[in-house]
Amino acid sequence: MSIRKQTFLIIGIIAALVALDQFSKAIIRDQLSVGEAIPNHDAFFRIVHTMNDGVAFSMLRGSGNGLIIMQSFLVLVIIALLVYFCHKNISKLATISLSLMLGGGIGNLIDRLRFGWVTDFISAGNFPVFNIADSGLTIGCALMLIYVIRQERKSSKKEKDG
Repeated sequence: MSIRKQTFLIIGIIAALVALDQFSKAIIRDQLSVGEAIPNHDAFFRIVHTMNDGVAFSMLRGSGNGLIIMQSFLVLVIIALLVYFCHKNISKLATISLSLMLGGGIGNLIDRLRFGWVTDFISAGNFPVFNIADSGLTIGCALMLIYVIRQERKSSKKEKDG
């Protein structure tokens, strides 16, 4: 993939994820009171407005503004990895993975900077409530794991074939 196409792919994924995340959170904040759920609290899948001042999956709730610094650091690390790997001809899978992680991090960072918490609203069963940005981060991490496993297998095969 050319550097130009790769750049458009990265920017497109990040922009689309951040826009969808922020748009969906704005609708939730506008239409539902905190704690309000649709259809109700007993349904397996529901939309429920929550304010998460913790990290992923509501861990470390109530930790304060240090989370903004931690998340900013994470975003900067991801940007650094993106820049480092993009100067080479990396795979489309790695590009998509890093873009999803970066877009998800930016989406949640926007909430933390604006409100001091992240708006979460997707609830399924007993799984912690999450949002679109969290989904991007999770899918991006899973794709990166697949990419790393593939690269490791290729490397091992080259060593065996010698």
